[in-house]
Amino acid sequence: MAYHYTTELIDNALTYPDYRKLIRESLGTPAADAAAEKMKLYTAKNATLMDEYDQAYSITPGLLAAVTAAPLATWLVITEGWCGDAAFNVPLFHVLEKLVPEKVRLRVVLRDSNLELMDANLTDGGRSIPKLIVLSNELVPVGFWGPRPAELQQLMKQWKNDGFELKELIHKVHGWYDADKTRSLQQELTRMIKQYS
Repeated sequence: MAYHYTTELIDNALTYPDYRKLIRESLGTPAADAAAEKMKLYTAKNATLMDEYDQAYSITPGLLAAVTAAPLATWLVITEGWCGDAAFNVPLFHVLEKLVPEKVRLRVVLRDSNLELMDANLTDGGRSIPKLIVLSNELVPVGFWGPRPAELQQLMKQWKNDGFELKELIHKVHGWYDADKTRSLQQELTRMIKQYS
């Protein structure tokens, strides 16, 4: 069934600074149980990465040209603070929004409190995040991206089939992102933007 995007959803979504603030606040509150404590460790690592990427990321001329020529759109991201892929990718959406706020209106919703939205945007049947849904002025979906660049998505399937443990997977994913330096993400976003322009 198609999901009905509403102004209420967008109005209640977080701005990126609000999302970052929520993450900082969550790190300052005690975890409910051992599982939540484990997730908190991931969230803390991701917060440090996002602090770095918020400052370090720059936009390629190709992506900047594509978004400058595009109509204004709402970039709605489904994510969570503990999500490693989100730490590498979502800061770039924010850098783009800061550069061209008249073209990109970034809004963030948390996956676990928006499962109906998440279940309308599954990846291979799973609730993988981050998931970007680009909405037109009329709140019609015109573009999708996520949960990670296509090359890494294929590698992840291969690595899981090869039996790598979570710790090893995280290490391999970090290595891929460090080597790629957002090139794949920016190329994929450029293609997506040109399609909805």
